[in-house]
Amino acid sequence: MTTAILKADPNVEIPWSEIRRGVWKAECVCSTEYFREPFIDDRVRLDPYDQATARRLGQCEYISETAPAVIKVLLKVTDEENYDWIECGGCGGGWQVVHYAKSVG
Repeated sequence: MTTAILKADPNVEIPWSEIRRGVWKAECVCSTEYFREPFIDDRVRLDPYDQATARRLGQCEYISETAPAVIKVLLKVTDEENYDWIECGGCGGGWQVVHYAKSVG
């Protein structure tokens, strides 16, 4: 920010305030400056075959199953354009899992 106030007193600190998530604004009587934080996709990557990130249906009798071989047999994954459609052979339920990037950054 290059304002008349900063030119007169280089030690003055104009405070930044967050006006919405990730958007900051520094404002003085002379001017206003905005800063947008870079977008970071920090959503959890859901993998129906990984027990740590799987979001399976609560009514299924196999919800606590952790053996990868059993889970692979139990779940039918259909790859769609923007998501996977998962069907459980145990309870007959189905749900979708959105495709996210494999890595962040």
